[in-house]
Amino acid sequence: MKTDFEVLAALRNDSSVQRQLMIESKQYNTDQIRAWIRRRTRDLKGMFFVIESNGPCGFVQLTQIDLKTGSGDLGICLINSARGKGIAKIAMRQLEKRAMEKYRCKKFTLRVLRINHRAISFYKKLKYKIIEIKRRHHFDGSRWRDVIFMEKRLR
Repeated sequence: MKTDFEVLAALRNDSSVQRQLMIESKQYNTDQIRAWIRRRTRDLKGMFFVIESNGPCGFVQLTQIDLKTGSGDLGICLINSARGKGIAKIAMRQLEKRAMEKYRCKKFTLRVLRINHRAISFYKKLKYKIIEIKRRHHFDGSRWRDVIFMEKRLR
């Protein structure tokens, strides 16, 4: 079974994942990956969890938590073999619960590429609403992409 670090490193260095997460497409070395994990896990205005299901299979995070507005930016990433099994839904619900308890979050926001139909459908099933579409907002290294901004009001 792979370790948390091995799974996170593989996701961080996967070019298709990098495109979907709208991060710079490059290969990160061990020190850079460890620094990224440290930043995410020590961020006082964020939450970061490794998703486990028969071993590590991804991560879910909330960044830029604003205590005044009770909002935060959501990110989630799973290995291919963990997709479509309900794992992401469970992870998202657990993150929502923890964020409401710890930070009194009232709203999650996220960005997703307009071409990522599977993710958009998933977010809509979880009651995320499209609030804006920005045309040609993100350059993925080869072309400009439209980005959908979504939000969910928490209970």
